Amino acid sequence: MWVPGGAKAGNISKPKGLQGKVNLILCPEAGKHIETDNPLFINLDGQRVPFFVEEYDQLTADMAVIKFEFIEDLEAARKLTGCEVYLDSTQEYPLEKSSDYATLIGYQANDQKLGYLGPVTDYIDHKMNPVFLIDYNGDELIVPAVDQIIDQIDHKGKAIHFVLPEGLTSL
Repeated sequence: MWVPGGAKAGNISKPKGLQGKVNLILCPEAGKHIETDNPLFINLDGQRVPFFVEEYDQLTADMAVIKFEFIEDLEAARKLTGCEVYLDSTQEYPLEKSSDYATLIGYQANDQKLGYLGPVTDYIDHKMNPVFLIDYNGDELIVPAVDQIIDQIDHKGKAIHFVLPEGLTSL
């Protein structure tokens, strides 16, 4: 399944060294979509400003060191500490693992026929049957977390669109 870009890639935690590199705490699976010579968008004063990645070194699944173009020293890197970093909103990225689904907690769930269902309140990553929990009119609706019923994920609008099987909401 493909999802729209603009998803959060992580947060800059602190400078790394004296040459303008920064430590980036990555969101799940975001590291797979970061490449040199491509922009990431840093949230500066409420605006997402593009910065091209000159160097990228993913240390662990949730930590990377990045050197951005025009960030040349420790002082410039310090100014980015605490900033949120986003992927390019004009691109689409594959959602490859069910562990990505945990990032959808809080999204608004919608069905193709029923419309708005309610917020996603939890994700249970069980090997045999991963599910979303949705607050559906005050009741807990359990929806299988499978690609076959997920029509679209809108990260910008924080919404997930399902094509639910007939009768699922009446169980």
